[in-house]
Amino acid sequence: MIHQNASNIVSYPCKFFNIIYKGFLHPFLERMCKCMAKPKKMPSGKWRVRVYDYTDSDNKKHYRSFTAPTRKEVQFLANEYLLNKDSDTYEDMTLKEAYKRYINSKSAVLSPSTIRGYISVSKNSFPKLMNTKLSKLTQYDIQVAVNEISVSFSPKTVRIRYGLLTAVLNMYRPQLRLHTTLPKPQRPRKEYIIPTTAEVNRLLAKADERIRVPILLASAGSLRRSEVCALTKEDITDFGVYINKAMVINSQNKYIVKHTTKTKAGTRFVPLPTSIIKELRDWKYFGCTPKDIQRWFKKLRDEVEINTTFHKLRHYFASECHANGIPDKYICEIGGWEDVAVLQQIYQHTLKDKQSEFSKKIVTLFNSNLENNKKYDPKYDSKKKKAH
Repeated sequence: MIHQNASNIVSYPCKFFNIIYKGFLHPFLERMCKCMAKPKKMPSGKWRVRVYDYTDSDNKKHYRSFTAPTRKEVQFLANEYLLNKDSDTYEDMTLKEAYKRYINSKSAVLSPSTIRGYISVSKNSFPKLMNTKLSKLTQYDIQVAVNEISVSFSPKTVRIRYGLLTAVLNMYRPQLRLHTTLPKPQRPRKEYIIPTTAEVNRLLAKADERIRVPILLASAGSLRRSEVCALTKEDITDFGVYINKAMVINSQNKYIVKHTTKTKAGTRFVPLPTSIIKELRDWKYFGCTPKDIQRWFKKLRDEVEINTTFHKLRHYFASECHANGIPDKYICEIGGWEDVAVLQQIYQHTLKDKQSEFSKKIVTLFNSNLENNKKYDPKYDSKKKKAH
């Protein structure tokens, strides 16, 4: 039963529902009436109505226009559009708006640094396509855009930008099937120059109180800069440190502590020598940023004239452990690598100060194994026959 209380009656500019009792109207029907303007008769005799569609990234409202011979017909077209709006494929949205919606939809489930990377990629990718409506995008347009950026950027960069584009289109225009030809990835052999033990000790000998502890944590415990900066005194035990968070840059370019690590394997316990644990407890720079560590390390590196980076101290840790017979699986667990394949692909490189030692071992090994296998000498064989 509907009460005739005037305060509970709402009137809308929609003849389909002239009077609606507040609280009894289905939310969709209420939205239908609010989104639709009053139909107007045009000089041609036809009827026209505008329906709110969406607001773009510049806060500008967009409307759909419907025209029909009669008022009832135009209202029917508008109502039908609103009824199906929730299942709309967003084809009238521009690619720029689709990128923004996609990134916003992922902001709660992806890391701040990943979102920041998406924003950066979206700003620099396919500028000629950004104002194109999704309904107008074709395979040809996308192939041309990929060709253009392939001239100036590496295959890896092109693939990263195209990957985000396809993710956006899969969400907002899934019916568009892409078969884009991408540049082939270049796979030059990377030459990893890992610091030697002597070089690490030179760095430690000259390091001040700010950077000494981070160097120890990276070279003896494989900690990343983000993990060092997120450490607190509560993470320290008598045997090592617990790694369960990281300091990263969010989408506003501000450092925050994220209570998860870079990968699932990154959450771990790292055993450390007692002397390093003691220095860590006395360290006064908890809460410094990765940028601080980078700046301090660069200054020290230039002073001692060693061509390396802070991250390569992790390479040093992995290679030293491997060279000393520690199983790869255990190195992965301590270092926070996801699997042995990653370790073998990236970090198992011969250390400069071990190369000579290993070469001698190889020569000695096969010299011993094959010492009785002399080269065949036909002259020696003929002399033997004459003697008989």
